[in-house]
Amino acid sequence: MARILVMEDEENIRFVLKTALAMAGHEIVAVSDGMFGMEELKQGVEPDVVLVDLRMPRLDGRAVVEKMRDESALNRIPVVIMSGSMDCSQEYPPENLYCAKITKPFDLIEVIDTVASLLNRDACKLHNPPE
Repeated sequence: MARILVMEDEENIRFVLKTALAMAGHEIVAVSDGMFGMEELKQGVEPDVVLVDLRMPRLDGRAVVEKMRDESALNRIPVVIMSGSMDCSQEYPPENLYCAKITKPFDLIEVIDTVASLLNRDACKLHNPPE
């Protein structure tokens, strides 16, 4: 069982992700924005994968990823960006900072498969965290 952190501001999407990933056998922590997500990350229980919505209030997905990559305790956690707007490339963090993108509306099987592929730490060598 893996620990997955989901940062999603839309309650229904957060519920569906939490339910589907839990049914796939994972332990899920789901929060409503990036600020709550960063607070969860700083509590010291490292998730195996983070799913983060690109557009959220208070702290958006790009800022979350950039903050994670700046912190040595968080910079190796695989991140999946979720967005309903694939045309907003300027809002994405640099590609070397995250492992995968999922477009909303998404297929739950795609989400589960993406998470499963990232549980192998070697599956995501996109970022070059500071030493």
